[in-house]
Amino acid sequence: MRKNLKCFLLFAVLVLLTGCRESGMSVTDSAFFENEIKGEITVSVYDSMLYKNFLEEAARLFEEKFPGTKVKIETFSVMPEIKTIEVDGQFISVMESGDDPQARSDYINRVNTRIMSAEGADIYALDILPLIKLINSGSLENLDDYMTLDPDFNKSDYSQNIIEALRFRGGIWLMPLNYSFNYYKYDSVLIPSHNAQSFGADKAFNTEELLKFSVPFFDGSSMLFNYTGGLGSMFRQLTSENFRSFVNMDTGRANFVNGGFAELMKSINHYSDIGYIGKEELSRADFSDIEDLLRRMAETSSQRVFFKFDNSYLLINLFIRDLAQWMNTGFSGGFVPVIEDDDKIAGIQANADGTVPFSYNFGFGINSSSKNKETAWAFIKFLLSDEIQMLPYIFFLPVNNKARNEKHEFDFKMFLGISEDELDSRQLQAMENYVSAVESLSGQINTYVIQDANINNMIMQEAQNFFYGTRSADETARILQNKIDLYLSE
Repeated sequence: MRKNLKCFLLFAVLVLLTGCRESGMSVTDSAFFENEIKGEITVSVYDSMLYKNFLEEAARLFEEKFPGTKVKIETFSVMPEIKTIEVDGQFISVMESGDDPQARSDYINRVNTRIMSAEGADIYALDILPLIKLINSGSLENLDDYMTLDPDFNKSDYSQNIIEALRFRGGIWLMPLNYSFNYYKYDSVLIPSHNAQSFGADKAFNTEELLKFSVPFFDGSSMLFNYTGGLGSMFRQLTSENFRSFVNMDTGRANFVNGGFAELMKSINHYSDIGYIGKEELSRADFSDIEDLLRRMAETSSQRVFFKFDNSYLLINLFIRDLAQWMNTGFSGGFVPVIEDDDKIAGIQANADGTVPFSYNFGFGINSSSKNKETAWAFIKFLLSDEIQMLPYIFFLPVNNKARNEKHEFDFKMFLGISEDELDSRQLQAMENYVSAVESLSGQINTYVIQDANINNMIMQEAQNFFYGTRSADETARILQNKIDLYLSE
């Protein structure tokens, strides 16, 4: 009888141990990083167009490296359609927007329901999911523990200021694969060198600072900023730069009724009225009418603008414009095409509080209820490797230092139309100047502004009522205060 009891107890212990392994061993367990990488994991993303091909290729390579693993990729959005239309005898391909707010909301609700039930995918792309709510609910693993305790993870191999910028409530819950930043250029014809001594790749400015700087030069003949959507684009920019003063994600409280938000909206109307920016409405420029778009592009292409808001992906244009004139299209980060021949770097774009933010287009977190956290972490590490970071899907700057350095040269040659040839001395110097500027601008990044797509949608929807003249600024602020407070308390 005692022998049978001992056998039963031993069997029970083994079952418990097996259950612990299946439910996901804690990263703080000394054996965690010694376990074999095996089994199946699921990666869940919403945006099919952005993620699908990239993750399927990465999964294939991962499964080759780690036999016995299976990476299942779940995507949910519908791929956008590409249509060809004829304009003045020319055929132009137009990609219809695949953005569906209701589908996005349904996906977020589905993920929340599964995570709260201790289910769901092992890894989530965190681009549209409400990051703050997932952190508050304990639904995400603290990746700082993984990076610190994993003997095979060398922090110095990656852009530490980018990763550290994501630190929130004592942890790092999101791992970006790449990053981008926005920066400002200035027209050196409108702003002579003796007035621009405070500009450069080692400087940072927010919109209000540049406004104050350029107003004394304004004579009504040139706009101060190149926003396509006029007051709408400036509203988005200023709201982004001041987001933390309107929404405190740490305390879960909104702050729209102290007068700051109402004054911001009023000032944008004023800027449009006096010609600092264009007069287009709040909604995004309508690109469905291609003929109208081409007409507006032709009208603005000969204009000068004091400051151009641009993205790091197009920074390279400043350094190749004298080497490859065919690349100098006059486009500036998707904004109004204007004269850019005399542009120079003013500085990286900063928030109103002086912090310097970044964005990403690939970022992942591990579900704290994952049954296979070892393989989930191994896959994220694999996504950070030189091999994956150099795939053509990584449009922005890789966080992997070695991959970023290689990508600098690859991108420079691609933009110049050079394949395997060596760069000549002039091209090489231009590339070195470009790399120096990228790294100098990147080195100032020190924050990531945690936002929420639902909150951003509320702000844009309510602000339209003010800009369309159907509601006062103070009333708009009060409505937003109530809506966002209610949302954050849910």
